[in-house]
Amino acid sequence: MKKKAVATLSAIVLCVGCIAFSACSDEKETNKQPIPEMKEYSLTEGDGAHVANVPYDEYLDFSAADFGDKTVIDIRDHGASTDKSAAENTTAINEAIRSAAETGAVVKVEGGTYYTGTLYMASGVTLYIAEGSVLKLPDYDDYTAAEKRTILKNALIRAEGADDWSIIGPGKLDGNGTDYTRDSDNPTKNLPQDNFNLKEKVLSYRERLRNRKSEEFGCHIIYAYDCQNIAIENVIVYEPSTWTVKFESCDGVKIEDVVIDNNIYVANSDGIDVCGTSNVEIRHCFIATGDDGIVLKSNVGEIHGVSVIDCEIMSLANNFKIGTETGYDVSDVTVTNCYFFTAEIAGGNSGIAIESADGANVSDVNISGIVMNNVPSAILIWLGCRLHKDNGSKGNVGSIEGVSIKDVYANNVDIASAVVGCEYNGEQYKVKNVTLQDIDIIYRDCEEDLNIYNGNDVMHANMNGYPEITRVSHQYFISHELSPYYDMPVYGLYLYTVENVKAENFNVKPRSCNTRPFTNAGSYDSRDCIVNSSVA
Repeated sequence: MKKKAVATLSAIVLCVGCIAFSACSDEKETNKQPIPEMKEYSLTEGDGAHVANVPYDEYLDFSAADFGDKTVIDIRDHGASTDKSAAENTTAINEAIRSAAETGAVVKVEGGTYYTGTLYMASGVTLYIAEGSVLKLPDYDDYTAAEKRTILKNALIRAEGADDWSIIGPGKLDGNGTDYTRDSDNPTKNLPQDNFNLKEKVLSYRERLRNRKSEEFGCHIIYAYDCQNIAIENVIVYEPSTWTVKFESCDGVKIEDVVIDNNIYVANSDGIDVCGTSNVEIRHCFIATGDDGIVLKSNVGEIHGVSVIDCEIMSLANNFKIGTETGYDVSDVTVTNCYFFTAEIAGGNSGIAIESADGANVSDVNISGIVMNNVPSAILIWLGCRLHKDNGSKGNVGSIEGVSIKDVYANNVDIASAVVGCEYNGEQYKVKNVTLQDIDIIYRDCEEDLNIYNGNDVMHANMNGYPEITRVSHQYFISHELSPYYDMPVYGLYLYTVENVKAENFNVKPRSCNTRPFTNAGSYDSRDCIVNSSVA
């Protein structure tokens, strides 16, 4: 059995950059973190499309809301009814919202399930969905009838240029997303492999995806554009057919005590997308979804001042991610005290993914107190050269500098972590000044069928492509089925084109059958740095 890297891998700098390691051996238990409690979540029977034991009681307050002396407008007083069509309710509820905007009143949804098209939030309005009540998008076949398409504009709740509005529950916003997507090719649970193989992992995930019946009809649950001072609290958000909650070019967003309960096989069903939006606080939320959990995309503007606190996130992609769309700068991001997981099945990519693909300068990112269970890889930091103009790229490679990731415990991983920069037009672009401290990672112990490329260049051929931990060493060729997937040549931490990366007390327990070294530091793949290291 291969042991973990031994203590104190001190760096002797033979180049401009440096990588320093201090990792524990099996004998030095005193430096390891105590094993944290791993919450156990299961999936529904059959294909396992939802988390079965969502902890609603831990996140939602079911007591009656108190609005003080505010006027409360019941949608039923404007003609809404659980018996009426989506088109009729769309007219009635929007009329109630417009009426409430005149005085900053509360719009109350109570009394059952109301099918509706897009509802347009207005400044100063509070939308209150009472316990047991639901706002729900119409069935796909009903909505796509030609005469009804006008009631829906890519979201259940839409706000443009509206300020100081809020949505509160504990009722539900239902995007009816499963009905807007096609059945998957393999409607069974994607169980962990007894013999891990990277390509089979990717393909087994992809064959279970539910893609939209029509690209024209993808609907968010909440979409806000050019808004300020938004609050979404104490509400259930359920099953979109695309990104669940999207904030674009907004400022001042608070999301607290929200449960996002998605069909985990619906493609592109990100939980919360922060797009060119700043001053965002996401606190005490439960998110279960098939794509990225919380993701920052700087495709339309800069992002700064984002905090994610005390959240539980299940993702079949990345639990927390900066990227992929990154044309503008991202700074001052904090993630702390969170639980990242995948329930019962295999799936997902990285618990923490920090990416700059289109020219963004990403800096001042601080992540701490993270527990992961059954997440394939703990950490990916990727500085690439995709440079898509549609994402705001100016044609230049960006930077990643000033990242601190501390106090992480990851159980049942399948893939090494990686910090990778790129080469573009003959120049190196390095990830700089990264601290990885007090990290404990334990592999899922099974057999492994590895495909490690016998060379160097292929490991970095995809830095102008889509960033993902499965693609650090991937070569795309026509389709995923035909493309080769290569495993990283290390089990612990893969490094390429970096400067001043410090891994302190970075412990990794590999599989019993492991034959790979802990890290490639000091090897040809580091290129810009050589360090003294020893691996047992």
